[in-house]
Amino acid sequence: MTPSDDAPHQVGQQLARRREDLDLTQDAVSRLIGITVTSVSSAERGRATISRSKRATWEQALQLKPGTLTRAYRDGSDLEPLPPPEPERPYADMSDQLERTAWEMPIDVEHRRLIVDMLREAKARGLGEQRSA
Repeated sequence: MTPSDDAPHQVGQQLARRREDLDLTQDAVSRLIGITVTSVSSAERGRATISRSKRATWEQALQLKPGTLTRAYRDGSDLEPLPPPEPERPYADMSDQLERTAWEMPIDVEHRRLIVDMLREAKARGLGEQRSA
């Protein structure tokens, strides 16, 4: 894409859409960035260009890839959101009945991990196996 005199307006529209996609108010964004609501509104309406010193903070607040604002102002690129975080995988082997039961206990994660580790140690020592008479 080519840069244009309308870049602040185009970037501003994208900023507003991104803020709305994240279900944030202008007030919430202003607090995350440490600026006034008026400054957020001015940037979204294209009346102000975000200073280079604040772009990283805007990108963090709106969960955008680093450098995306500079590229958008420079060449009209679309703002690039960060990829969604991968869902946290359980520490426990969910195919193992005992580990799954421990993992689903209503206690904090640290204690669940300790219990799973103890189950694994017991299994490794052969304590979890049934003994035949």
